[in-house]
Amino acid sequence: MGNRTLQQAFNAVFHDKESFSDFCSLEQGKHVDGFLYRDRKVYKTSVKYKRFLRFLEKVVLRHLATNANVVHSYIKGKSALTAVTAHSENSAFFLTDIKSFFQNITEIDVRNILDRDKNLVPILDFEYYIPYLAKIMTWDDSIPAGFPTSPQISNGFLLDFDNALHDFCKANELTYTRYSDDIIISGKHKEQLIFIKDIVQDLLHNYASKNLIINIEKTRITHTGNKVKILGLIITQKGRVTIDSKYKRTIESLLYFYANDRNRYDDLLQNKFDGKEQSLFGLLHYVKATDPAYLVKLQRKYGLLSLRKLMEDRWSGGR
Repeated sequence: MGNRTLQQAFNAVFHDKESFSDFCSLEQGKHVDGFLYRDRKVYKTSVKYKRFLRFLEKVVLRHLATNANVVHSYIKGKSALTAVTAHSENSAFFLTDIKSFFQNITEIDVRNILDRDKNLVPILDFEYYIPYLAKIMTWDDSIPAGFPTSPQISNGFLLDFDNALHDFCKANELTYTRYSDDIIISGKHKEQLIFIKDIVQDLLHNYASKNLIINIEKTRITHTGNKVKILGLIITQKGRVTIDSKYKRTIESLLYFYANDRNRYDDLLQNKFDGKEQSLFGLLHYVKATDPAYLVKLQRKYGLLSLRKLMEDRWSGGR
């Protein structure tokens, strides 16, 4: 255990810019605003509340136990790319996700996670604050999308499930990774995956929550020879992980016209991204993160200076 209290940790982070008594008496209703985004309820917090939640994410939640062999979401050095690359040498793939994942992690679940890992959190009086912290990290009895604390809680929540499924897959020569609520299992032969859907569902119920159900509409088994698309990335028949060809066509068309015909570039940018270079900026940085070898190819083909100019963050202060 650590040698400082939660209040001492709070003061070390905020340096008297925020009050610990305000933190301990937060009226959530005054700091939370919900809105719909793509048919999903997302919650926005006040600046003060967000600061408090980020403090908890940094001081408490990064110490929660997770299965490092499995989890690739919300962890430094891991990403969708690492989650998919782990499967690149296999030929058959089972893909699914968990229905309404965040919504089905309750305040009691959060209390149980914090209690389970209390000895990992370096705060002397941490156990005393567990009920209150579980309360302010949930809203309407779930961990909301939009709270900075929700991603790490979701990682920790599935620890026992991840361990059980990882052990099963290892014993059966299968590979398992998870990116948030996306579950990926692969093997050398399609026959290995015939009964995996039922096994995953049983393990979710037995080791996580009876409320968690895999999304049948998004559950599928595929294999090399088909287009293997996982988390927006493609595994080629040669086992290389790359971005989808439709994004490549868009990027290469834009880069060609950027170098050769600015009017055509502006027209295509308008057609693809409503004229916003920020979207091309985002797509190029997505390539940088997921397929750096392809970015090098683009630099050779269209010029390093053009790529560098388009990847500069010129929009942080508005254009």
